[in-house]
Amino acid sequence: MLGKVFLISAGEFIDGAPRTWTWAETQAKSLVDLGWDVRLSLVDDRTSIRGIARNVRRLRAEIASSGAEIVHALYGTVTAVAANAARGSLPLVISFCGPDLLDTPEPGLLWHIRTRVSYLLGLVAAWRAQSLVVKSRNLLTALPPTLRSRAEVIPNGVDDKLFAPLNRADARCKLGWSESQRIILFNAGGCKPRRVKNLPLAEETMAKVRESYPTARLEMLGSSPQADVALKMSAADCLLVTSLHEGSPNIVKEAMACNLPVVTVPCGDVQERLAAVRPGCIASHDAAQLATSIRRVVERGDRSNGCNELIRQGLTAHQVATQLSRLYDRLRGKTGFACAG
Repeated sequence: MLGKVFLISAGEFIDGAPRTWTWAETQAKSLVDLGWDVRLSLVDDRTSIRGIARNVRRLRAEIASSGAEIVHALYGTVTAVAANAARGSLPLVISFCGPDLLDTPEPGLLWHIRTRVSYLLGLVAAWRAQSLVVKSRNLLTALPPTLRSRAEVIPNGVDDKLFAPLNRADARCKLGWSESQRIILFNAGGCKPRRVKNLPLAEETMAKVRESYPTARLEMLGSSPQADVALKMSAADCLLVTSLHEGSPNIVKEAMACNLPVVTVPCGDVQERLAAVRPGCIASHDAAQLATSIRRVVERGDRSNGCNELIRQGLTAHQVATQLSRLYDRLRGKTGFACAG
């Protein structure tokens, strides 16, 4: 066993088991596979004072009973605050993923106030943390300058056993998709499309694509099970990303793992990730340019070299777990009370 780490995410308990983001569960599993003793728990109420206090009490008891050497909050905002309050004297790592540092463009004054307060609370916790992880370089620059020296850029890794290239015809057969129909994948960000994903631009782009391919379809991924997403990535013609902003979008790296071409706007770290991936394109937030890029990908008809690039960039779940393991090793045994100076 390499050591013991306590991971804290956001989510809910279902039949007593924590249910959180798939990437967080993948990160926990990859650390276990590497040899770490991992406990994954969560904050299931981030909006009420009473709920947050209840979570802190429970987490404090869970951390004490786990024998953890390190506490790692897998998100900023209130999740990081709860982790800091519960970890005692243990070293604290906080991962910032995107919305916890970048302004989330949802409508309403109340939402703006809530996100701003959550952002500031997350920074307060960051001052108390021994190390910070950001998922992309734009998130590093979003941190206050005095915190950047303590941060490392470590994107989420991809489960390359689940997300792997499959024969396109076989994948379409399993899904019941026509071999001739052009299908473009789009991640709407959940059951209710998130404004930051910019669905209107995706729909406008598809309207222009249909001028050349009348039956072309935008396949919404939403909150689909990961196995379904992986199958659709092997069956589709390309992934379309129109986000207003991102950190390191997992959907792009998953598409790379499946050799699915990506057409995207410049957001997050996509320019770095896709610099050597062909075919595919990075275009401006313009429906006509995006549609032209999709048509070029469709007409070429090739799969991308994304899987090889993902491995070369060290972004499989195992490779990322190895980076985190080195970070944990440096922190183990250190006191958890140092502040930024």
